[in-house]
Amino acid sequence: MRVLIILITTLWIFGCSNTDNSKGSKNDRLKTIYKNTLQINTDVVNENVQYIGFIDKFYFSNENEAYIELYFIKNEINSDEYNKIVKLTDSLIYEDDENSRHRFPESLAPKYFDLRGLSKLKIYDNNNKFVSNADFLRVEYLNQNISPVFIAVYKTEKKIKADSYYGISNFSGTFETMKYLITKDTILTQNLLTKLNEKRPYYGLENNGTHLHFSNSDTVLSVINSENFAYIVLTTSNDFKVLYKSLDFENVSDVKIIPLSNNKFPYILTRNVKPETDVMWDNLLYYDGKKYTTTNRQRIE
Repeated sequence: MRVLIILITTLWIFGCSNTDNSKGSKNDRLKTIYKNTLQINTDVVNENVQYIGFIDKFYFSNENEAYIELYFIKNEINSDEYNKIVKLTDSLIYEDDENSRHRFPESLAPKYFDLRGLSKLKIYDNNNKFVSNADFLRVEYLNQNISPVFIAVYKTEKKIKADSYYGISNFSGTFETMKYLITKDTILTQNLLTKLNEKRPYYGLENNGTHLHFSNSDTVLSVINSENFAYIVLTTSNDFKVLYKSLDFENVSDVKIIPLSNNKFPYILTRNVKPETDVMWDNLLYYDGKKYTTTNRQRIE
């Protein structure tokens, strides 16, 4: 289960809710129990902090909505604390045989979750093309079979169809001109693993290397998986540097190269998994001039 961290922030949330506790037909497999459209306008969600993260959709919903995972206030949450927070939810929004959505009270949300800078998102696809604006609605607990999670739910301008979008808050919409070509060169990936004296992942080389070939240069920036670790490696014709190695067992299952740079190299958004488990989490990485480092709670301040 993803372990999330945040700083404690106090805020007042003003909103309105419309409660409907009626149930649909018992013959319907999917039952909408409660719907609440909550508009939140606070200093915290509107804070000028930039968030970059993956956008998820409810596969069982036809509504114009999407969500992101939230970070807890505390650095660590044990199972007892987690269960106590779950019990604070006050309304059932949706339920079917495999999933349920539970509203978290707006007055309590800032005591447990980092809402800084989450008021509005711009959503982009794999080609960094704009998809939709998204407005923050509410905090929910999404109870699903594999990995229950607390989420921030957004209303989008249209239905989100793909599974692999990302969102940016407090963003003008202007990306930097890309000065690199992105490839999935499996031969290059294997060559780098050989230099690192690492074994390839147990599920093979497919999609386990993302390589940025910089224009008018022999410089290549690579995000690769070994059997147990994720790496970011910089290579030229006469140099080879490891800019990032995961501290714990980790593989990258999805990667987005964000056309925004820090010290000349782009931000890298990764979705990660602990090998041979269902433990998953996300990272936003930036180049600090010497190495790639994980940002604090996927925020750029």
